[in-house]
Amino acid sequence: ERIQPMPVNDILVSTKAVMNAQALTGQTQSHVIALPAQHKLIHQQVLPAFQLLQARAKQAGFNLDIVSSFRSFEQQLNIWNNKFNGLRPILDHDSQPLDPAILSEEEKVFAILRWSMLPGASRHHWGTEIDVCDHSALPEGYQLQLIPQEYDVGGYLASLSTWLGDNITDCGFYRPYHQDLGGVSPEPWHLSYQPIAAQAQSDYTLALITDTIRNADIQGKATILVNIEQIYT
Repeated sequence: ERIQPMPVNDILVSTKAVMNAQALTGQTQSHVIALPAQHKLIHQQVLPAFQLLQARAKQAGFNLDIVSSFRSFEQQLNIWNNKFNGLRPILDHDSQPLDPAILSEEEKVFAILRWSMLPGASRHHWGTEIDVCDHSALPEGYQLQLIPQEYDVGGYLASLSTWLGDNITDCGFYRPYHQDLGGVSPEPWHLSYQPIAAQAQSDYTLALITDTIRNADIQGKATILVNIEQIYT
C-alpha cells in the first residue's frame, strides 16, 4: 500500500530521533524501512519527506530516482577494502583514476576518503542520506558515474541539480557536500534530511569511530588510526 506524503509542516516538526552506536555506525537496520516497491532502505522518519520531494519533482518534470540510500557497515567496508586493494578505482579531485602503486599508504587513505567515507563513518549509515538522479535524463546506454561533471552546467543532470538547489529545503533536505571544503569531493547528488541528520552528526564522536575502526577488519588500519583525529575533523 502506498504511503501518502505528509504535509510539509508536519514533516519538518519531526520528533528528536536518537540513534544508538549501532545505528550511527551502520551495524543495525532497526532504524530503516524499505521504500515501497524498491530495494532501497531509508530512515522511517525520512520516508514521508522524500515522497513529498519526489512528488514535487514529478510535477516539475523530473523523475527523482534513488541511486543509493542506507548503506550498512559491511557494504561500506567492502567498498573501502576493494579500493585499498586496487579492485575498484580511486579517483583524484578531477574524477580521474589514480595509480595506487605510486601512492604511499597515507596518500591512499586520504585519496579514498575524497570519494568514500570510512566504514562506520558514512552518513549513509543513518538512513537520512539519499543519492539521487533522473535516469530518464540520461542517454540510452549511458551508465551513471555519480561525478560532479554529470550535475554541473552542461551535464546530463544539470537541470535536475538546479531544481534540487531551489526546492529541497522546503522538504527538510540539504546538501552536506555541496561545496569543496578540502576533504570530501562535492556531491550535488547527495541529499540529507536535516532534522534527523543534524542530531546524528551531533551524537557521532571521535571515540565512537576510533573504537569502530579498531575493531574492524579494514585495510590500512594502522595508518587510519594514526590519522583518525584529522579524518574525523
